[in-house]
Amino acid sequence: MKKYLALGVVLPFAFPMSAAHADDNAVPLLPALVVTGTASSPLKGLGATDEKAGTLTAPGVAETQTNLSKMPGAVAVVPADKFKDKYAANLEDTFAFTPGIFARKRYGQEVRLSIRGAGLSRGWHLRSIELLQNGVPLNDADGSGDFQEIDPLTLQHIEVYRGGDGLQYGGASLGGAINLVTPTAHTAKAENLLRVDGGSFGTIRGHAEVARIIDNVDFFASMTGLKSDGYRDHSKEDTARFAGNLGIRLNDIAETRFYLSYNSVTQELPGTTSLNAAINNPEAASAGALAGDQQRNARSVRFANKTSFAIGDNAQLDIGAYAGYHSLFHPIYQVLDQGSSNVGAFARYTDEGALLGHRNVVTAGMRYGYTSLIGNNYVNVSGSRGALLQESRQISTTAVLYAENAFYVVPTVALVTGLQGINATRTYNTTSATTGISKNDDADFTSLSPKLGVLWDIAPSMQAYANVTRSYEPPIMSDLTQTLGAGTQFTPMDPQRAVTYEIGTRGTAKLVAWDVVAYRAKVEDELVNFTTAPAIPAATFNARHTLHQGIEAALTLDLGEFVMPGALPDGDMLSFEQVYTYSQARFEGDAVYGDNALAGSIPHLYAAALCYRSHQGWDIAPKIDWVPRGGYVDYANTKKAPGYAMLGIEGGVDVTPALRLFVEGRNLTDKRAVTSYTTVATYVPGSEIFYPGEGSAVFAGFTATF
Repeated sequence: MKKYLALGVVLPFAFPMSAAHADDNAVPLLPALVVTGTASSPLKGLGATDEKAGTLTAPGVAETQTNLSKMPGAVAVVPADKFKDKYAANLEDTFAFTPGIFARKRYGQEVRLSIRGAGLSRGWHLRSIELLQNGVPLNDADGSGDFQEIDPLTLQHIEVYRGGDGLQYGGASLGGAINLVTPTAHTAKAENLLRVDGGSFGTIRGHAEVARIIDNVDFFASMTGLKSDGYRDHSKEDTARFAGNLGIRLNDIAETRFYLSYNSVTQELPGTTSLNAAINNPEAASAGALAGDQQRNARSVRFANKTSFAIGDNAQLDIGAYAGYHSLFHPIYQVLDQGSSNVGAFARYTDEGALLGHRNVVTAGMRYGYTSLIGNNYVNVSGSRGALLQESRQISTTAVLYAENAFYVVPTVALVTGLQGINATRTYNTTSATTGISKNDDADFTSLSPKLGVLWDIAPSMQAYANVTRSYEPPIMSDLTQTLGAGTQFTPMDPQRAVTYEIGTRGTAKLVAWDVVAYRAKVEDELVNFTTAPAIPAATFNARHTLHQGIEAALTLDLGEFVMPGALPDGDMLSFEQVYTYSQARFEGDAVYGDNALAGSIPHLYAAALCYRSHQGWDIAPKIDWVPRGGYVDYANTKKAPGYAMLGIEGGVDVTPALRLFVEGRNLTDKRAVTSYTTVATYVPGSEIFYPGEGSAVFAGFTATF
């Protein structure tokens, strides 16, 4: 701990000197309000980048790529153009070609999401990844996350910060952070946009956008409506979403932006099935899901404000706050009837100046979150409330201070130091309806997490980097409140801690773009989950010593120019895009499981696409998604999920500059597969823990701008 405190003492001295701009050699960043620079970035890749400039509160894609390239770690920018010709309904559809991320659909918007094996055993929702929207936390204050408020059609781009690189937003988790960025009127594709798509499984979706700039005011609003019968029985969904923002330029150096969103999600749950049923009868719902008419029906509203100030030529201060309410009616093993309130505030300061005559870049900030959840548990009577079993209230708070400093020892090499401090509290009050007994439990967690790294700018569009980061994650409320019999009980858990080492390179040359990183994380008291019975939230235990390590690689090749230079028509491009992730997560000398693999760990993931883009406005891309081995489903390592390979194709054509048609085919060979599962301690044949993959499907639609 002394070395962590020493780093914390050293860091702050760099910040005032940087902010003061000790000499005139500082490298300018952004104009006071509107950013127009489009400098080459190692994160740009071979494809065209949307060059629309953003504003002080909301940078554009090219600006984001340039800013993220200053980080000595595994980061990525996923422009919305990457999934514009897909039926993108959840995060699985957006991250198909992002290395290091495992995302597989369970149902609807619900996915099994893991970065570097963090939270890989999580049977539902999200942990170990900080989820944000426009830099504002989406997670509850305890760190748990939900996917129901995410609409890929409202995204401008996605920022991915793997591992300790999430420190840019105060995160210091094993998985990292994901920031979902929505358009403004300055970055929207058009003043008006209409999109309609649909296809297999009775799916139809409509989406509309409007964007306007009026003097010093701009606004953007979008609405999406979706109806689908789903691939499996009892998996209908009906969603309605609104998202909008209003920006006001206060003066030459300040801008404020208000965000408002509303989501209504009605979702039937098909449940998990046995391996035999998943392969031979994948469309069937589980008997338990049908008998309990299992559903997940959510309503949410969220409001946020972000105000940004340009301080001099090179510094920026962002401050803001958010508030939201989420209601949930969730018949599963019991009927969960919940309402939760989320409030929080944040501040973030960035500055590029000089320290001792050298270029110096500072990021510092704070965030505070408070979540209060009031819930009642009832007996599930065919999807309706039966007798009241339990009343409870959960309160979580998290306060974070963070700072990161990049000191350029020479013009092309930066030494990066960082520090995060966290304090988190958990309070649980419960009253049994049958006995009348009330219980009050609480826990609190405090820690410091340092970071040390180096960034080498080999060329303007080529970098290498290395870093070491400590992560610290308090248990989330569902780790501490475990289901036992008819109710839940507070179960004390230790925080999860890890030290992660990372080395990588990224860049773009004339014919190739790459992003390759290797990492190794030594984890203590990892919070891992196992299912006790179908539809019951997974129990959690601390695995004392575990190891996560792997390789994350993306490679895009201008195949046309490489193989047959000059043969394609001017403006045409034939590219070959590949993404490969190797991941190993295992116990180390565990008293029960020895050096077994952690359940849920997928060793190999590979995806590839061969894309032809014509200067005449059409493109086509056959694809493959290959999981050679599905990984162990149990900690005893007695059963592996089968691997699979799925073929697909997508493409589109610009009929006019304002009208685009697109089509997507999925799983063209109708491969029967298991794409996700819940984890168990020891597999018992016939266990209903598997989610079947969807069969062959075709989706098509159009986008019109005017």
